[in-house]
Amino acid sequence: MKEPVLSWCSRSVEALPGSGLPELQDLAQRLITELGHAGLMVAVAESCSAGTLANCLSKAEGAGDVLIGGFVTYMPIAKTGLLGVPADLIETHTAVSGPVARAMAGGVLASTPADLALALTGVTGPVADERGNPRGRVCIAAAMKGGEGMDCHCEFGAFPPPVLLDAALRTALAMGSDLLRRHLGSR
Repeated sequence: MKEPVLSWCSRSVEALPGSGLPELQDLAQRLITELGHAGLMVAVAESCSAGTLANCLSKAEGAGDVLIGGFVTYMPIAKTGLLGVPADLIETHTAVSGPVARAMAGGVLASTPADLALALTGVTGPVADERGNPRGRVCIAAAMKGGEGMDCHCEFGAFPPPVLLDAALRTALAMGSDLLRRHLGSR
């Protein structure tokens, strides 16, 4: 599958976001508001968060005008079947990798009229996955249609699942806002 973004920038996170980021619902509201002001739409692809990101965005005021929805692609077969992520990409890099997160975001942009795609894949459950990815490893991608993308490799550590999920969601929402502001600033 051809990625629809022109360029990617990457970052790495090796600690929980902690107090460095606003609360989850505040981040969701900020992103929904920014999208509404810009007249743009968002859709998501979720693996480790299993729909929680879309749920969080849906609670923000104005979500009905900008949130298209999303894909819960928990298993690799869903990533390949619903989003067009190449199976060999998953085999080579594992489902918890930057290349797969980027391909998931690209699949969202190719499958929906969204202007912004957010994608999460990782291990937020109590144990490592079958490919040896440890608990707390999360890969996140944000991509703009016809523009640029941003990805983040997170090693949050072996915290309880609710803590890991919160960290992943807050990081994804902050990345979405960052990328949106960069995109709007380049117009």
